[in-house]
Amino acid sequence: MISKKYFLTPILILTIFFSESSATKDSVLNNTISKVIINKININGNKKTKKNIITRELSFKEGQEFDKEKILSIINEDKRKIINTNLFNEVNINIRLLPNNKESQKADIDIDLIESFYWIPSILFELSDRNFNDWWQNFDHDINRINYGLGLTQYNLTGKSDEFEMTFRLGFIKEFYVSYYIPYLSKKQKGGLKFNVNYINYDHLEFNTENYIPLFYKSENSLKKHLITSVEYSHRESFYNYHFFELKHNNINLNDSIFILNTNYFSEIINSDLGYLSLSYEFDRDFRDFKNYPLEGFRLNVNVEKDGLGILGRLNKLKFRIYYSNYIKLKNNNYYSFNLSSMISSKNQPYFIYEYTDNLRGYEKYLIHGHSNIIFKNTFKKQMFSTTISRNNDNYFRRIKNIPFKIYGKVFFDSGYVWKYDLSQNNSNLNNKYLYSYGIGFDFVTIKNLSFSSELSRNNKKTYNVSFKVGADF
Repeated sequence: MISKKYFLTPILILTIFFSESSATKDSVLNNTISKVIINKININGNKKTKKNIITRELSFKEGQEFDKEKILSIINEDKRKIINTNLFNEVNINIRLLPNNKESQKADIDIDLIESFYWIPSILFELSDRNFNDWWQNFDHDINRINYGLGLTQYNLTGKSDEFEMTFRLGFIKEFYVSYYIPYLSKKQKGGLKFNVNYINYDHLEFNTENYIPLFYKSENSLKKHLITSVEYSHRESFYNYHFFELKHNNINLNDSIFILNTNYFSEIINSDLGYLSLSYEFDRDFRDFKNYPLEGFRLNVNVEKDGLGILGRLNKLKFRIYYSNYIKLKNNNYYSFNLSSMISSKNQPYFIYEYTDNLRGYEKYLIHGHSNIIFKNTFKKQMFSTTISRNNDNYFRRIKNIPFKIYGKVFFDSGYVWKYDLSQNNSNLNNKYLYSYGIGFDFVTIKNLSFSSELSRNNKKTYNVSFKVGADF
């Protein structure tokens, strides 16, 4: 909480908190000054993270002058940007006003940080299916469809926000994945590179659908081997705008038995061995307050991808996708958010690169293939409970000083339309028809705005669904 005491000392300390920034603002505005000059920026707690990774997120620098009405909103915004790097469990920013009688007053900025755990080893135990409902209802919660393995992630390998990830999976599929991401290549901190290698060996393979339920074939031999290598260049144009350019090579070796099960799995122009290149461009404009669980702001994302560049193989597919979400804070801890997205891709394609829609709530168990779609999602939510558990005296978890816990109740309404592939299933109960669903749910939000949701929904097939998921609605 912000202290209500003000001391007549040479230094006035005002602590900026998100939840109580208005109280801090009043304290500054009551001062007779009209301008604030940033004297010095002090950063504390970044034991591993390089200073320039933090200052890259700041909208101000030493020696800069601001109107007193703007300085607090700028600092609050910069605090959110530092939090959204996901490098820190806690971020606090303090303004220390240095007393003088001039119209412009100097101030020091103190940024106090608690770094996250950067080495994250993990024991994998996960569903191989698209979501919980798909596994529970369509495949009778078969334990044999579980993937297990080991993973290791380093989110800040050299202190420059560079990420290294390695994963081994066994069980329903066998997979090896490794990636390394360098966010900033130059002093201007504009461009970055990401390298990926992913190898997957399938002895269970989805080869078709029936009544929007995926069909799998199991063999003692390998059915499909897929090696993916890629390099991605990212360009950070500003604090909120990113451009991504990715070149990807796919190499697929397919067991001939799949052609018997589905003659369109690869199509007649493709042999059992296929290699092809993909090129994609993505633009992301992100003004959300917290990326993991946004409550205010907006995000615009546009993606264009071309599979088959005429160099390797005879594959030819073009896809365009647009995604827009908006988050609006209402009165009395109420919030409204909506998401509008659409995808358009080439119509006649082999089955293995079919697009599908699975983000309509209430339709989790259905695999709805379609070359194009348009989806509109709406959520009204209310914060019902909020508390913070302090761990100031716990020496074993010094990097987690405070653990927030919030509960949001919500109601939602989703709708959409999915255009059918010419060669997909004859069943058209869901394709080429207006789809909608509505329901209620609860979101549980904790440290770093990580969330868990439980939902009850009803779709226009008059079917009720209970679902569980990790992460925000959109």
